[in-house]
Amino acid sequence: MDCGSAQKQMQPRIGPCLHRYGEQEQQPAGHQDHRGGAGVGCQQCLCGQRCQSHQSERPEDPSAADLQREQGERGQEQPVQGIQLFQQGRYSQAVDVFTEAIYCDPKNHRFYGNRSSCYCQMEQYSSALSDAQKAIQLAPDWPMGYCYKASALMWLKRYMEVEKVMEEVLKLDQNCKEASNILSECRILQLMELGFEEEQSKLLLEKFTTVQAILTSPDAKALKQTPQQDQSGSCRSLWVGNITLEVSEKNLLDLFKMYGEIESIRVLHERFCAFINFKNANMAAKALDKLQGVELGGNRLVMRYPDRWIQRTTPLVQGPSAAGTQQSSAAAIGSRRRLPINGDECFYWRTTGCDYGDKCRFKHIPNQQGRDKKP
Repeated sequence: MDCGSAQKQMQPRIGPCLHRYGEQEQQPAGHQDHRGGAGVGCQQCLCGQRCQSHQSERPEDPSAADLQREQGERGQEQPVQGIQLFQQGRYSQAVDVFTEAIYCDPKNHRFYGNRSSCYCQMEQYSSALSDAQKAIQLAPDWPMGYCYKASALMWLKRYMEVEKVMEEVLKLDQNCKEASNILSECRILQLMELGFEEEQSKLLLEKFTTVQAILTSPDAKALKQTPQQDQSGSCRSLWVGNITLEVSEKNLLDLFKMYGEIESIRVLHERFCAFINFKNANMAAKALDKLQGVELGGNRLVMRYPDRWIQRTTPLVQGPSAAGTQQSSAAAIGSRRRLPINGDECFYWRTTGCDYGDKCRFKHIPNQQGRDKKP
């Protein structure tokens, strides 16, 4: 029995009472007219209404207790079922299960947290953020609620908010490993979007702790100014473009692992690209040579060393404050994430130039090349 049917059965009956078999029954002594009153059934009154003379004699409705017990049992089963569906990758069905669980127990903060995680996997990040905020509202001292919120914010590229949320969690629980991991991943992603390799990002964060400190450090300037030809021979990472939503991390692993041991893979579907990090530079060079232009997910892969993108981005602004530096850098990155315009025309073809060339998934109309480029 679902929660909806249970609630319907628990609603009080309304309207005129119908006597059994349509016959007018003889009312027992002490019976008072219930019409217009708020009667609720008793065994002594054949009309099914509750009389004042029987107020103290009416037993508890057994069906209501059964419904409550069944609803409680179902409320315990639903989270287990939802987690199983999540682990199987059936996120939409998991959302339905947790939604039903929330309907049965709207005060359970864990249900909102679990549904938030499902929404993240479905790339419905605004819904994920909303559920995480509801979980925090219900349980302000529950650290995982803030972790769910940070996860949604990270997908929305609201990195500064992620850092603030995670710092608050660590104030509540200094040993919260999940919060430390999310905070670290957030900072690594920021640096990778600026063109640093994943390993470089980790080393820089060990030394400087924050992204703001890294952006103004001599180490970052030196890495930025290193020519590509000097880096390509020792670079263990590859930037892979033309990644569609159909391409998973496992697809990339299966394709690239034949050229060497892979340390990590990061897929950024919202930017149609991925980063592949090999154990050594020779493996990366071999993969770059052999897999350039290979078809995957319906598109031909475009590959290069990530340092090439560093040189194409706007140089880091040497402003008076770290906050101003990060804001300027973020603005530069934001311009690299433009969606197609006029339906399916390539934004970069019409502005600064497209790296993909004839392999681009969007249209390159010859007479529109550079049309929107600013002077």
